[in-house]
Amino acid sequence: MDKRSPVVKVPFFLVTGFLGSGKTTLLTELIRRYSQHYRIAVVQNEFAPGHVDGQMLREVGKPFQLMEINNGSVFCACLLSDFIDRLDAFLKEARPDVIFLEATGLADPVSLGEILQSPQVFDHIYLAGSWCIVDARNFFPMVDQVFQIRHQVSIADLIWINKTDLISEIEPIEKRLRELNPYASILSTRFGNTTQIELENHFFNVWDKIPVNEPVSKVKRPAVGACVVRSNYYFDRQKVTDFIHQEAAHLYRMKGFIKISPDLTLAIQTVNRDVEIREWPNHESGTEVIALGPDLIPAQFSKKFLSLKQVKSSYEQNS
Repeated sequence: MDKRSPVVKVPFFLVTGFLGSGKTTLLTELIRRYSQHYRIAVVQNEFAPGHVDGQMLREVGKPFQLMEINNGSVFCACLLSDFIDRLDAFLKEARPDVIFLEATGLADPVSLGEILQSPQVFDHIYLAGSWCIVDARNFFPMVDQVFQIRHQVSIADLIWINKTDLISEIEPIEKRLRELNPYASILSTRFGNTTQIELENHFFNVWDKIPVNEPVSKVKRPAVGACVVRSNYYFDRQKVTDFIHQEAAHLYRMKGFIKISPDLTLAIQTVNRDVEIREWPNHESGTEVIALGPDLIPAQFSKKFLSLKQVKSSYEQNS
C-alpha cells in the first residue's frame, strides 16, 4: 500500500555515528522494513573515495534511491555548497517520501542548519530527526579522544546504543551519554535492529538545536589519513588475515571486500582492535578496501596490501 502523503516537505533524518558504529546496518534494517510502504532515499557520505557502504545497502535487494558522496564530509566548507546543489537535484529526481543522510563517521555536523536553511532545499525537506549510533564496545576508548563523537551525540534527539551483545553492562555508557546530551531518547539494540520504533511516529520536527549561524569556515576536514585500495587480483587468505589484524591496531576503521578466489570473497571490518572477517557469498565486484586512521599514509598502506596478492592470479588472466 502506498502511504505517501501530499505534504510538500519530506522528512529528513540525519544518521551519525563514529566509524564502525553500525549506521549502514541500521539503514539496511529500515530499508527492509519500510521500502514497500515509502519511497526511501539515502544520501551516503563516505570520507574516502569508495563505495563499500553503498554495496552493502544494495545487497538488501529492496527498492530505494541512493546518492553517494565520497572523499570528504558534506559538512566541510569545501563540499557544502556543491552538496546542497546535488541534494536539490536528487530530491527532484527521486521524489522520496523520506530521506536519510548517512554522514561519514568523521563528520562534525555543525553546518546542518545551513543545509536546511538554504533556498534550494528549504521548501522540500524538514529535519524530522537527528539519530546517533553509538558503538557500545568501542565508545569509551574513543569518546574522549575524538571530538566528532561528542558533537554527534550532543546534537542527537535519538541515540542508539548498538552492539549491546558485546558488553556486560550498559549503564556507564548511558551515564556518559546523558552527560553529553541530557535530552535525547536512548535505545539499546543489536545488529542495528530498529523494531523498537515505528518510523511514522518520527515524521515531525522534534529537534531544533543546530546553531544556524555557525560559520561554515569553522568546519574543517579532520586531520586523518584515508586510503582506498581496489584490485582485480585474488589475495592470499592467510596473508590478508594476518595483515588486517596487524593494521587494525593503528587505524580507526578498515572495511571492505577482499577477493580470494572466483567463488570466495571476504567481508572485513575493523574498529580499533576489534576485527570481523567473514565469508561473503555472491559478491560479484572485485577487491575494495577502505582504511581510515590518524597516521595512515595511503601510498604505504596500498603498497603493503597489494603485496599480499596471489602471484599471477587476477580476473584479467582468468577471463
